[in-house]
Amino acid sequence: MIWRVVVFITCLWAKPGFAGHFTHDRIIGFSGDGRFFAFKTYGLQRGSGLPFATVFVVDLAQNVWVPGSPFRAGRGEEAMAEVEAAPFAALEQVRQAAMDNSAFMLRELGIRRPATVLYSAGIGQVHRTEQVTRVFIPHPDHPTAQPMGELSLRLSGIPVSAALDYCARPDDLRGYRLELLHPDGGAQILHEDQRIPASRGCAEAYRIDAVVSAGYPQQETPVVALISVWQQGFEGLDRHVIATPIPPRPTTTTATATATPQTDLNTLIADFLRGAEPLDVAELEATLPLRQQADPAALRWPDADLPPIARATEIFAARDGFAPHGRIWLSQEDVDITPEGAGGPMPVSLIRLQTFNLGAARRDALMDILDADAVAPLAAFGAGPDIEWRFVMRPVQGMRADIVAAARLEIAAGDAVECGPSACTTPEPLDTDRLGLPCNRLAPTEVNGAATALGQALAMHADSAQTSHWLIEHGLWQADALQIIPVRSGASQACWWAGQRPD
Repeated sequence: MIWRVVVFITCLWAKPGFAGHFTHDRIIGFSGDGRFFAFKTYGLQRGSGLPFATVFVVDLAQNVWVPGSPFRAGRGEEAMAEVEAAPFAALEQVRQAAMDNSAFMLRELGIRRPATVLYSAGIGQVHRTEQVTRVFIPHPDHPTAQPMGELSLRLSGIPVSAALDYCARPDDLRGYRLELLHPDGGAQILHEDQRIPASRGCAEAYRIDAVVSAGYPQQETPVVALISVWQQGFEGLDRHVIATPIPPRPTTTTATATATPQTDLNTLIADFLRGAEPLDVAELEATLPLRQQADPAALRWPDADLPPIARATEIFAARDGFAPHGRIWLSQEDVDITPEGAGGPMPVSLIRLQTFNLGAARRDALMDILDADAVAPLAAFGAGPDIEWRFVMRPVQGMRADIVAAARLEIAAGDAVECGPSACTTPEPLDTDRLGLPCNRLAPTEVNGAATALGQALAMHADSAQTSHWLIEHGLWQADALQIIPVRSGASQACWWAGQRPD
């Protein structure tokens, strides 16, 4: 049987200069169908002694935190005297506050199914450097007999680049690779970092602490590994926790299933970005204004819940900015790939954002109907090149559309490109009235993580529009307005406009 294995990550944020601490964890449980998993982390900050607690609720099927999760509670410096007088009482109050905050979600998702511990190492084993962890799946009818299955997991620290610039010992930073070992000597890569995400902090080492199943393990019972992440802290190494769900092995047979064609993520990236200039993902994300203003101690970034096309738009706006007159043709292709060794699919979004600067075309159109002296010089129209952005994104816990790779290229002049119902390079706005599409004004909204009007609009409508293509016109219909048009099979589906420039 080919296993369906998908790796998911839940992270805590490490703040530069934050007092080091040892994070304890406690499993809350699974939903009845095993889709949702919840656990709690808590402790006293080493140095300040202030208590903290966080409840994580994970959608295992979608590889994301359930919207609204995690739930965090803590005490600030104003409570220092009270905490110092009774630190463990304060910790218990904070733990209860985190549970109270999450109670409605735990209740709605039915997270009351207990977890069965299949393997547990504990802090006393953290010094051990063995990479392979053997986890036995007991037989449900005769637990003391021969196990019905076994998981052999190999966890390795690997040197990769980090998305942080404040780590005290950058040469010691490590990502991780998790492999499933087969009885025939083969290995399946379940997860392998290409870079250390900023949300994982200054990670140096990893250890598998526990492996649990949803209730007593059966053939299709979800299994979750809790892994310690040891990070550089203010006073030594801090311990945080990530969760990696893995379906259990159903039998002890050593027969190897026939391999099926698999798609490698790196190959997908190389094919999609071919011909474009690769960009540094960490540098792109650092340009987001809301990222720069965010609290580095927060558990998630402000843009964590943006859908792929909205996040791509925000990156483009922060890096290139919108031309005074332009058109954007935005497309999203969602594919499921099977990375090497993983029997189950990984959802990946391929985003193309083609932006056309129509400043010169607008000026030429005015020159045809006005005297040359009445038309401003070309520089006033913001003339510039046409640019294509490409993004490869996938969901991870804490980020709905994590950027795996990105690239940028200049669109060659004279290339005939169609933007759905309109020619990309025409200076005339799309006549939505002729198409029978009244353009409705978008109500002013503030979507967390979106700094532009366009990002806000796409964040609100991307899921409900059920389309993979969008036409955006800015500075064509009115100087201070943009039109946003979802396109399906070449036909315009609706029209919205915002009474402000997208940037």
